[in-house]
Amino acid sequence: MKLKAKILSLSLIPVILLGVSMFLVAADRMANGIYDEAYLGMHATTLAVKDIFEIGYDGAYQLDEKGNLWKGEDLNISQSLDIVDHIKENTGLDVTIFWNDTRILTSIVDKNGTRQIGTKAPSEVSQLVLVEGKSYQNRQVNILGKDYIVYYTPFYQDGTTDIVGMIFLGTPQDSVSQIINKVRLQLLMIILFGIILSVIVIYYIVNKIVVLLNKNMQLLGMMSSGNLDIIVEDKILQRKDEIGELGRNIESLKDKFGQIIYGIRTKSDDVFQESDILKNTTETVYHIMKEVDNAVHNISRSCNNQTEDAVQTSQNVMEMGEMIGHNGAEMTKLNDMSNKIRKISKETLLHFEQLNKMMANVKEAIYFLSEQTNLTSESVAKISSATEVITAIASKTNLLSLNASIEAARAGDQGNGFAVVAAEIQQLSQQSNTEAKEIKEIVNTLNMHSTHALERMKETKAAVEEQEKDIIKTSDKVRDVNVSIHEMVSGMEYIMQESQKLEETRINTIAIVQNSAAISEENLASVEEILTDIKKVYEDIEKISDKAKMLNTHSQNMKERIKVFSL
Repeated sequence: MKLKAKILSLSLIPVILLGVSMFLVAADRMANGIYDEAYLGMHATTLAVKDIFEIGYDGAYQLDEKGNLWKGEDLNISQSLDIVDHIKENTGLDVTIFWNDTRILTSIVDKNGTRQIGTKAPSEVSQLVLVEGKSYQNRQVNILGKDYIVYYTPFYQDGTTDIVGMIFLGTPQDSVSQIINKVRLQLLMIILFGIILSVIVIYYIVNKIVVLLNKNMQLLGMMSSGNLDIIVEDKILQRKDEIGELGRNIESLKDKFGQIIYGIRTKSDDVFQESDILKNTTETVYHIMKEVDNAVHNISRSCNNQTEDAVQTSQNVMEMGEMIGHNGAEMTKLNDMSNKIRKISKETLLHFEQLNKMMANVKEAIYFLSEQTNLTSESVAKISSATEVITAIASKTNLLSLNASIEAARAGDQGNGFAVVAAEIQQLSQQSNTEAKEIKEIVNTLNMHSTHALERMKETKAAVEEQEKDIIKTSDKVRDVNVSIHEMVSGMEYIMQESQKLEETRINTIAIVQNSAAISEENLASVEEILTDIKKVYEDIEKISDKAKMLNTHSQNMKERIKVFSL
């Protein structure tokens, strides 16, 4: 359905519905109004009839023996047929007088012309009017096969509130229906004329609006096809209604579209270039992030290796600490042994000094013995018998001295052999004293051996001198050893001090290594977090790269699509 038909439908349907509704409402209201007016007229007529019977006639209403109703003594209501007939003739209303519920006087006649005297009113009417004292009205009451509009009202005994009868007025339904239908027809013609006039006016207005809308739609169609070189008619722009507003909006839209298209054309090139740069940049950043990712992976591996090395170093330092502890203990033992050796060396030096003294004494003794031997040799001739004994004693002393020298050489550092030699020499001295008595007996022997003793004395003297030199050299060596031992002990003490420093350094090294291991673990955790962040950045850059490529494609498509518009 076209817009024109839709607007006409939307405009005419409410008008038609409104007209029909107005007709129905107005017809019903007019019918009710006519009925109300009829009831008012009937009510006024009942009052008039009542006044006719009551004004000028005094006395009470009464029914005589013949069934006639009287008002006072002068008016026989039952015989007042000319009154009800006159009313019917002039107003078209039938009049009936009821005594209680029975018709006493009426203008209603049947087909045969017989008045309906003596008939009864309906019970509902009697109840409402005679008992309750109200008026009764009805639009459709069948009387003698014909529908009537009826109105009943009570009348009272003169001077009292006692209801004694009813006054009825009625008119045939047909007469009122004719009036109502006539009025309805007139109303229908008026409404039809209004609807037709409204249709013509609406059609003209809608047609004019649709024509202007079509022109605006054509302009919009041209704009939608890309042609912005359009002109809105002045008569549209000059209108003050929505059509004019639409035309002005189209003109404004054309100008704004022109500005937008021009701006888009200008910016699309820039967007294309910038998107191309962005694409290249994201690709470069993508490759850089790959390199950063590889570098961080290498750092992660290095941190991991560093952590492992730090742990291994810590273990090695711990082992080194244990070794240093063992070395310290051994160094302590060695220091104790060195102190003992130094002490022994000092004692040995003392023994060598004593030995030197003893050797000096031995040397002096040997010199003395040598001199005595010489003297003895010189005196051999004189005391040959004593020479033999002295020679024997000298020989024995020589042997003992030799043994003492050998023992001293063997004793080395101990020098205990000198005590044995001294004891032996003492024994020999005692024996020499004993044997001195026998010198005379052994002079011959001494004489025989004196020459040999001299030779052996010379050899012993030479050996003792050589032994003295060796003892001096040995003593010097022992002194050198003592100095070396002292230096070694000092070195041991220095080494122990340095070992303590080394232990402190080891403890500090362990702390540093553990700290380094902890830092390496923290660095490893940080590197793992960085790797996670780099992965996210890597993914984001990859998305940005895809978006940049998409933006580049969209900008190219936008450029192609904008070419549709012509300014």
